[in-house]
Amino acid sequence: MKRLFILTLVVLMTAGIASFALAAGNGAGITNSPHDFSATIPTLNGEICRICHSPHDHHVTAQNYLEGLLWNHTMSSATYTMYDNTMTGTQFLDGAVDAQPTGTAKMCLACHDGTVAVDSYENHAGGTYVLPTYAEIPGFADGANRDLRGTHPISIVYDDVADGWLKPVTAPMGGSGTIGDVLENNKVQCMSCHDVHDAPIEAISGTPLLRVTDAGSAICLACHVK
Repeated sequence: MKRLFILTLVVLMTAGIASFALAAGNGAGITNSPHDFSATIPTLNGEICRICHSPHDHHVTAQNYLEGLLWNHTMSSATYTMYDNTMTGTQFLDGAVDAQPTGTAKMCLACHDGTVAVDSYENHAGGTYVLPTYAEIPGFADGANRDLRGTHPISIVYDDVADGWLKPVTAPMGGSGTIGDVLENNKVQCMSCHDVHDAPIEAISGTPLLRVTDAGSAICLACHVK
């Protein structure tokens, strides 16, 4: 009986972790999307939004809500090596890059930098549920820092005036409106390319929550003139 219980537990945990591997969205809203953990993490009690947002702070010492958007998930304390102009020794980024990730990018990294468990939210320490390594952004460490130099620049000003190889902010961005509509304080962040709620119209089904399909590199060409 004990062996049967252990086997059952392993199967359940494997099923739970496997559900995290569903990187593609269906473009039909947050329910059953890659960010719906309501059926996977027991402490959520079937809720979807609670792992990231809460209407009340629950007197949690960390005061995650100070990040904005009624944030409820444990934030990462990691520091990052940013994508910048020192990589080639020549100027190739026209937009200013923040010293560390800012805005909603910090919220995405709260799960995706691989240092905080997905089920670490509110007053739950978590540690049982982790993302698959392919979902960790960044995938490498630079000494004590998480290395963002191998990813698309985030927390960077979208300067289509200085950079003629960027489309104007009035150019369309799929069903999300224009490029300007998906910038955050005129900066490119994770949400500029991804709709985290897998919302209808805004997110493309069968993609990792992209605002524009990756077929023919359309997501890249939405902003870049190539």
